[in-house]
Amino acid sequence: MEKIKGKSLFIVVAVIILLIFFHIIGILGPVERFIVKVTLPIQRSFYNLGMSLNKISNLNEISSENDRLRNKLSELNIDYVKLSSLESENNYLKDELNYLNTKNYQFVLADIIGKTEINNQVLIINKGSLDGVKEGIAATVSEGVVIGKVAKVEKSRSFIELLTSTQSQLAISLGNLNETNGLVIGQAGNSMLLDLIPQDQEINIGDLVITSGLENNIPRGLLIGEVVEVISQVGQIFKQAKIMPPFNYQNLQTLTLIIN
Repeated sequence: MEKIKGKSLFIVVAVIILLIFFHIIGILGPVERFIVKVTLPIQRSFYNLGMSLNKISNLNEISSENDRLRNKLSELNIDYVKLSSLESENNYLKDELNYLNTKNYQFVLADIIGKTEINNQVLIINKGSLDGVKEGIAATVSEGVVIGKVAKVEKSRSFIELLTSTQSQLAISLGNLNETNGLVIGQAGNSMLLDLIPQDQEINIGDLVITSGLENNIPRGLLIGEVVEVISQVGQIFKQAKIMPPFNYQNLQTLTLIIN
């Protein structure tokens, strides 16, 4: 058995030496060229396949990198929005606190945590009787702009009825020299109606409407809105006016309750 293995190894070595010799002297040239010619398309196919696989791998890497960059950009956008929101809230709180301190008001800051389903005219806030909130006090924003009154109080939350609610009424004065008084009635949407103005009282478009101080728990001089239309009919005892608030109530996030 070992003799057979030895002979086989001798034959293999001899063949290899013989092929090397034939290659050197050029006898195998035609055969080698034939083999190269036959195998070249196969080599090209394998090469092209390798290149395609490499491109696919690169595309997968690029796609993964794009996904990572998109996610990173999305995170950065979210962080920017949060930062902008915090900055706006911080500026609002600074202005509000400065205003309230100059007026010597006692106040409670609250976050809006919800709205009622009916026309979004009642806001729900995260402060209640445990925080000193009472029914009838004014809810304000942006340096003393009244948006409504506390309609209901629970221990840890309260309900604010907006001035635009059809159930809302508030005694007011006009910020003019005549100190005209009247009653603001909610009209739903984002407007109010100023009513019970005597016909002989002067009222003009652009007049500012403020709280009169005639209601308990609501100080005088808080801004409500601006006269945008005067409605006067011959034969009527009173005239009316359409009032618009300084901004849309539905975009609010925080507010202030004046408790004294």
